[in-house]
Amino acid sequence: MFRDFTQVLDCAKRLETKDLIVANPEDKSILIAINDAFQMGLIRPVLVGNKPKILDLLMELGIRKDGYEIYNVNSDEEAALISVKLVSKHENAVLMKGQLQSSILLKEVLDKNHGLTTDKILSHIGVIDIPSYHKLLFITDAVMNILPSEEDKKEIIKNTSSFVNSLGIYIPKIALISAVEIINKDIPSTVEAANIVESLKDIDKFYIGGPFSVDVAISHESAKSKGVNHVVAGDADVLIFPNIESANTFYKVTTFLANSTPVGLLLGASNPIVLTGRTDSYKSKLYSIALAVVSTDIVC
Repeated sequence: MFRDFTQVLDCAKRLETKDLIVANPEDKSILIAINDAFQMGLIRPVLVGNKPKILDLLMELGIRKDGYEIYNVNSDEEAALISVKLVSKHENAVLMKGQLQSSILLKEVLDKNHGLTTDKILSHIGVIDIPSYHKLLFITDAVMNILPSEEDKKEIIKNTSSFVNSLGIYIPKIALISAVEIINKDIPSTVEAANIVESLKDIDKFYIGGPFSVDVAISHESAKSKGVNHVVAGDADVLIFPNIESANTFYKVTTFLANSTPVGLLLGASNPIVLTGRTDSYKSKLYSIALAVVSTDIVC
């Protein structure tokens, strides 16, 4: 079980090198993260974008192009198409979004002709290393699913639990988040949370509880003061948010106000997909690559 991203990085260094196909990597922080991952032996870089611009950036950064495979394309749409096609040909390859809109890349990912879709829902997993929390915190869905239904959330929970299992968290503690801990018909997320907990409570692959407010989910003191006695309360591994607004807000607030490091991946496709934000730091991008590598192999 990983406590922070340095442990994830150390694990990735001991695993098989993966092909990393990057759509539009024309950004300094992305290229630095890719090169560091390359030098550590985590990945073989395959860059798809404006080749002259990529070469200029590599030269400006003092990065040798030896070992890089670079495909020249003329548009974001072509970069997405070629990248997805390349990933579909390699079972152990990792796809990474560079400097293009997520919707452009996802259009190609969702195209059944490319072979990346599965019978699973596509969902985003955010992994956050918050200095004040005692372990890595997983949240969903801050990017992909806008207003997931009860059934969608069950599928997202399946994606998420399988993913955290692959990282050595064998019985994760999953909290369904709302504003309050009691069922209130005027707050639909509380009703949904209760229904989901009731339908999944007998599954032995994870502990699940809710509705919980965020403080109850991650603080023993808050849980105790509010009289919530549950195995998940105060010790959650995973926060399932009711909608994209709440998840995205939490993701960004912890990043910019709590000095946390976020990592983002897309789950549910046949291959791992690194889906970081344009404002994410170099460290976020490097750790996202490392986490994708670890998720495709045996845990260290």
